[in-house]
Amino acid sequence: MQSVQKCKPVKLSKKTYSKNNYNYVIRARVKEIKTRNHDLSAIVEVKDILKSSLVNIPRDTVTLYYNSGCLCPPLAANEEYIIMGYENEERLLLIDGSIAQKWKEKVGRKVKDWDRNLHKEKRVNSDKSKTRRRH
Repeated sequence: MQSVQKCKPVKLSKKTYSKNNYNYVIRARVKEIKTRNHDLSAIVEVKDILKSSLVNIPRDTVTLYYNSGCLCPPLAANEEYIIMGYENEERLLLIDGSIAQKWKEKVGRKVKDWDRNLHKEKRVNSDKSKTRRRH
């Protein structure tokens, strides 16, 4: 009997969000999950971009790449999710620590607030360190 690798779910919280420092956060509808050899990818239609970094994310169909043969975090076709992950050069990745949770407006608002607060905290901390250096 073959053992099935279980996904270890990552709980979405402000602490997790700030600690994991995701490169991108999107709202997307899953079109399909593709398997090629042992490589998995998810084809999604981006509905909204809540956060992006180096990779230009179009409001269009994009591919999210898994880094193993395990569908973690799990996604289902025709469902809408908030997806948080990392990037590698031009690719959007779904790897250990990534989050995919069914979309709810409330969750989207929370994440936008967390991101705004994190940017404020970074600005305040960098201002404090600049002030200390002057004295």
